[in-house]
Amino acid sequence: YFVEGREKRRVKRLFSRYVSKDVYQQLLASPTDAVLGGERREMTVLFSDMRGFTTLSEQYEHDPEGLTALLTRYFTAMTLIIQENSGTIDKYIGDSIMAFWNAPLDDPDHAKHACLAALDMRRRLALLNSQLELEAEVKGLSHRPLRMGIGINSDECLVGNLGSQQRFNYSVIGDGVNLAARIEGLSKQYG
Repeated sequence: YFVEGREKRRVKRLFSRYVSKDVYQQLLASPTDAVLGGERREMTVLFSDMRGFTTLSEQYEHDPEGLTALLTRYFTAMTLIIQENSGTIDKYIGDSIMAFWNAPLDDPDHAKHACLAALDMRRRLALLNSQLELEAEVKGLSHRPLRMGIGINSDECLVGNLGSQQRFNYSVIGDGVNLAARIEGLSKQYG
């Protein structure tokens, strides 16, 4: 009993790094749901991308660990905000974040929660930039503020376990997802 309990806690810690706690709880409650496929539902999708990341990464040419630490701070801050606003992180794509609302649990205010998350992300980025500026000043370095673009769209999407027979992810696809990504890209033009 003790060994099995310890193993369950280890698996829970491991899975909590890959899926949200809600997805994990859903899998525990109904393990037979862990199959390929999904369901259509109204969802809100958010894409966020760091601006000027290529230029920023060139500053860390000889310090990839420093760039990794910076990305970790950024992703940690943004992930907490998304999760605090009932969102699910779908994936990190380079310096981008893809998240969605209204799955796996119902959220009738999914669009509102996504918009509140975006506003909180902007505020948190300003705070992070202030911290980074102070740290750079202490080290006698210049500071270039981090910037990001955000695109949000609500539409009917397909959400569920997508992938191959060997490996799959709990994810979302559809025209609504593509449009959210395009809106994020357009934010470059509109600032």
